[in-house]
Amino acid sequence: MGSKIEAFTVQMELLDAASDGRAVGRHEGWAVFVEGGVPGDIAEVQIYRKESKALVGRLARLVTPSPHRITPACGHFGDCGGCKWQHMSYEAQIKYKEAQVVNILRRIGKIEIGEALPILGVEHPYYYRNKLEFTFGVKPWVTKRDKEAGIAYTSDIRVLGYNAPKFFDKVLNIDECLLQTPLVNEIRNELLRFCRQEEITFYNLREHAGLMRNVVFRTSASTGEVMIILIVNEMNEELIDKIFGNLESKFPQITQFIWIHNHKYNSVYSDLPYRVWKGTPYYTEYLDQYQFRIRPTSFFQTNPRQARVLYDVVRNFLRESLPEGRDRFGTVYDLYAGTGSIGMYVSELTEKIVGVEYVASAVKDAWENVRLNELEESRFSFYAGDMKDILTSELVNKEGHPEVIITDPPRQGMDPRVVMKILDLKPDYVIYVSCKPATQARDIYMMGVWYEVLKIQPVDMFPHTAHVENVALLKRRPAAKEQVEVDIKDWNHIGETPEITEEEGMA
Repeated sequence: MGSKIEAFTVQMELLDAASDGRAVGRHEGWAVFVEGGVPGDIAEVQIYRKESKALVGRLARLVTPSPHRITPACGHFGDCGGCKWQHMSYEAQIKYKEAQVVNILRRIGKIEIGEALPILGVEHPYYYRNKLEFTFGVKPWVTKRDKEAGIAYTSDIRVLGYNAPKFFDKVLNIDECLLQTPLVNEIRNELLRFCRQEEITFYNLREHAGLMRNVVFRTSASTGEVMIILIVNEMNEELIDKIFGNLESKFPQITQFIWIHNHKYNSVYSDLPYRVWKGTPYYTEYLDQYQFRIRPTSFFQTNPRQARVLYDVVRNFLRESLPEGRDRFGTVYDLYAGTGSIGMYVSELTEKIVGVEYVASAVKDAWENVRLNELEESRFSFYAGDMKDILTSELVNKEGHPEVIITDPPRQGMDPRVVMKILDLKPDYVIYVSCKPATQARDIYMMGVWYEVLKIQPVDMFPHTAHVENVALLKRRPAAKEQVEVDIKDWNHIGETPEITEEEGMA
């Protein structure tokens, strides 16, 4: 990940934004990634590390602020490690995200794009998340801001917030977070106050002792439901009754009270049973006319309002691709289907949806959602398991040949063997939904012999971060292009290092 060098300070103009949220300048032919910078800043930068193709620095002094620089709205900006672009105007954020998508596909992936549509931004860049997780701790992280304000923590004070960046056992106490509905701040702060008052123990990571480990809030953008999930280290139902009873008396807006006993040394709780204290074991979210039941450990799109925008793009791309005279496709494969939400959303344009997903519990949720929406079950099939093992000729013989494949893989993109399976299946179209354009570029490059990119549509799902989604519509070529040699090993690093070409490294 680079090596430390003797630090030195230089003045430079910051010219661009990198895909990891840092600003980019140049020094003696080197690209310089600058923490805390905004494109357009003229600043003194302390350079302290060298990577293979770039230098790394931090903002030492702002000489002339960028016209894009604004005052962050959050009091925890710069400390919690999230929302790294809050000091940049939202208009500038989406401008750089759009450029990031196009540059990565064209420059890194060497991909010809038929039409690059302008990015779709969000209407409300705050309070957009439907899930947040906070950590209880006994080792507070004392920030520079705390020290300047004269705030002193004793070593054993109990705090509730986010894990401090680069510290596995320290917790940054959070007063107000602007990511989820403001009601969550009120509930979390009352929870902390009550636990301190009642001297309820907080989890000590080093000693593996203490009751309160985590609290998760899940909220519905469409129904207003609020689910609270307590993760506790001990089976103490009396104290849980006391904690939930206090919250219930003060916050009638809470609709589901859930708790999970996790006595493992790791914090993963998705494989553990949950207990319902009050309410249903799920809440409901609507996307368009479709409803989805979301359980405590279910995956669902984090920004549901913008998820509808994203799904509309997929549906529109599918509709635009229909052959003349037809109002729907035959069979469409939905890869990395999760709980089946994309497949259901586009089902009006298909005769059949075949969903493939790694996680068996997600497939169970997908069937529940099909029935909940009173969709015809015979028009859906779901399979759980390894994608490369399921996409076989036997599947095609059973379910039918896919005219279209929709794929929505995780950040690491598709396994190269899955890409090869798609090429073997020869669908007329591929709609590739990606949350990491660098790995999307790698995968599309591998498919470029047989597929051309008709259009792309970037979608901003996470304001104030550098993350961006992109939907690409690929059409099968009538004949293969000249074969391109692809060494999979050379592409595995994409997304792990800055997207800088050799020419942009040392001159």
